[in-house]
Amino acid sequence: MRRRWPPRFVVNFDQLVALLILDLAVWVGLDALHAEAHAPLALDGLFGWGCYLLLALAACALVARAHSRAADTRALLVPALSVSPFVLTLLWLASDRTLVQARPVTALIATLIYTGFLCVRVLGAAYGVVRTRAALIALALMLASPWVMGFLNFDTRLWVAEEPEQTQDADDADQVEALFYDQPAQILAAVARVQSAPSGTTGVYFVGFAGDGEQAVFKRETLFASRVFAERLGSGERSVLLVNDAADRDSYPLASVSGLAQTLKVLAPRMHADDDVLVLFLTSHGSRDGLEVENGSLPLSQLAPTDLRQALDDSEIRWRVVVVSACYAGVFLDELKSDTTAIITAADATHTSFGCEDDRNLTWFGEAFLKDSLTSSGSLEEAFQKAAALVARREDADHQTHSNPQLYVGSLMRRKLAELPLGRPGHDQRSFTVER
Repeated sequence: MRRRWPPRFVVNFDQLVALLILDLAVWVGLDALHAEAHAPLALDGLFGWGCYLLLALAACALVARAHSRAADTRALLVPALSVSPFVLTLLWLASDRTLVQARPVTALIATLIYTGFLCVRVLGAAYGVVRTRAALIALALMLASPWVMGFLNFDTRLWVAEEPEQTQDADDADQVEALFYDQPAQILAAVARVQSAPSGTTGVYFVGFAGDGEQAVFKRETLFASRVFAERLGSGERSVLLVNDAADRDSYPLASVSGLAQTLKVLAPRMHADDDVLVLFLTSHGSRDGLEVENGSLPLSQLAPTDLRQALDDSEIRWRVVVVSACYAGVFLDELKSDTTAIITAADATHTSFGCEDDRNLTWFGEAFLKDSLTSSGSLEEAFQKAAALVARREDADHQTHSNPQLYVGSLMRRKLAELPLGRPGHDQRSFTVER
């Protein structure tokens, strides 16, 4: 803080280089003191140091220009770099003190006051006269520097200990293995609770598949769909749910490609092949490759259209209603089409659908189809037409690109749908609430 006049400083390129090397050496030494034992040298930190140096150079140029148009930036850099080693050492070592760590706000205020006075001294050492505009700009830049550095958050460490590889420990591996080992038994137990429809009638069986376990909206939509189809099509005692939920892997069998295939295969013998209809409801994020299947760190395969077709064909379930609530759900259409299949998708093969935020109860399509249309329609086709119109109006209101929900009904399936035992439209709609 002692006063120094400009003639006391040598202002030239050699002086700047020497001071930069000194500052770098001090910083390297301090960093080495704080580094972990045997930490290897990581030169990546030089990038962060260089970025901060460029910002400091630009700040000095701005302050010099504020002082006067003829002011030499080097005249400001030399006293600033001269004082930097002392300030850097003082602040770095002070940060380790218990008193400073216990009162970070007080320490920050004291540091800003100290460096504020120092800014004025450096200006005086550079130009002799401290002009108000230059001083105010220098103080503003100094006050903004902690937030700028916090925002950029460049890593300037030169010695960085290697982080241990994030590997699953033996206990976690055992739990995952036990979880997968238990899935066939869970599926068999879930299917064992299914009651077969009376012979000679058209019974409806429901299988729900919530593919993404990170967002609860898909689980909520699957549970809601099972209740709506139970009310309208009488599938309540003939429902099986496969649900991915990263927070709960015990209440339901996992939604996986192999789990879906097994569920359909063991469910088929409980159905009357010539009479009964399967409603398969799938909801998750989607892509042009199929349906996303995620459940935390579990290694699960994604559900491709060919996988779904193979699982349905292997089960030998003839009458199928497949509802896919996902982005790009239309990619399943061509693969699943048959005379005995009806397919409803939330979007075509080239567009996204909307409303999969975790704070929502249902996706946009799920809300329009399950809640606003199916509960008050006389047929699945009527419910789809209503839902598609509702989704289009909502997308227009939100200035979104149309998702273009799709419907396909096979020639034989259209006659079969007429046999479905639809409940009375609009019956007790108040019961259709969504449980979180």
